[in-house]
Amino acid sequence: MSEDIHKGHKLLKSGKYAEARQFFEEALQADPENPSFLTGMGDTLRQQKEYLAASAYYRQALDINRSELNALRGFGDAMRGSLQYEAAIEYWKSYLQLKNYKDVFVLTRVADCYKSLKNVEESQKYYQLVLDINATNRYALIGLADLYHKHGMDSQAIEYYEKALDNGVTLINILTIVGNLYYRQGNYEKARVYYEKTLDQDPENAYALFGLGNYYRWKSDYLRAIELWEKIKEENSSTANMLTRLGDAYRNVGQYEAAERTFKKNMSLGYNKYSIIGLIKLYCLQSRMDDAHSFYDELLIRERGEDRKVFSEIGDLLIKRNKPEQAREFLLHALDRQKANTVVCSIIEDRLKQLR
Repeated sequence: MSEDIHKGHKLLKSGKYAEARQFFEEALQADPENPSFLTGMGDTLRQQKEYLAASAYYRQALDINRSELNALRGFGDAMRGSLQYEAAIEYWKSYLQLKNYKDVFVLTRVADCYKSLKNVEESQKYYQLVLDINATNRYALIGLADLYHKHGMDSQAIEYYEKALDNGVTLINILTIVGNLYYRQGNYEKARVYYEKTLDQDPENAYALFGLGNYYRWKSDYLRAIELWEKIKEENSSTANMLTRLGDAYRNVGQYEAAERTFKKNMSLGYNKYSIIGLIKLYCLQSRMDDAHSFYDELLIRERGEDRKVFSEIGDLLIKRNKPEQAREFLLHALDRQKANTVVCSIIEDRLKQLR
């Protein structure tokens, strides 16, 4: 019988599902209550994503022998395949009890399912059981890192992502994730290192180009930021956020035509508040006040009359650029449009007094 089982599993392992299925069907005709044959048929069906049918065979095997290890493990896999995570965990735990909780693969699956169920404490517990057995297990390290990342625990996420990388994980997206986490923490130099590591392996990686561009934007090196952002292929990731920042960078280095083109390209993809604000700033700097006023009016319509201190931000920019007349003209227009809002009017009037 063991030779027969070996033959069936060899067919299954080589992906010959039709032949494996035929083999186990014939085997079960000869010996219908053989738990190993029942489990083998369950495995065959599960590999073909026929989870319900597979479950029926696993159940039969377990009715005959409750301690059939392969059936318990396979049943858990079938339940996971049909997104029944709690049932999957139940069968895997029965399996793990018989294995003294020493199977790192099934421990990881339990942790993954708890993560899908958003049960942070149990997920963390099972990943740690894996690491107690093998401190360098990549799946557990990445699993824990991902768990912490999803729940906003950035420092812990960085710690375990870096452990995974130190232990040979080569997933390039992890490099950009760690870069983004460091950037979010305000550790911009560390973020730069990870973005550059990504680009060393994938020079056109849109996420790393965007992140490194943000780094140089933080350094006020707008020309370098522009160079990086312009490398992002349109079909890759011309995000609204990136295009707005690219427009701002062009404006900051005095390339006004490129700035206008970029903001308008972004707006052609759909309404974008920050591109409208970018155009208002740009037009004020160019003394194109009618255009600036027109877009400010559109902003108020789109935002249902709410300004959120855009007038103040634009006024500050114009004063900083030594354009007090343009600041006055824009603030007067904003004052007229905000006359129903006494609080905003009071702030604008104070700003106007400062310009005298």
